[in-house]
Amino acid sequence: MLISRCRVDEQFGKIAGLAPPDRRRKAFRLLIAVLAIADGRRRERFCSDGCSHWWHRLSIA
Repeated sequence: MLISRCRVDEQFGKIAGLAPPDRRRKAFRLLIAVLAIADGRRRERFCSDGCSHWWHRLSIA
């Protein structure tokens, strides 16, 4: 299921409500990893020939 088709606010609530802090931390890290993969795929597909998105020009430092 695509993230745009599900209730994201409901899912974030479930992550935030996880009881032990280590489970919440693991779920958050997994979410960030999944979003990083999705962003990489989106960049390859839509931004490979260059784009004007300001966030692609941010420096790491």
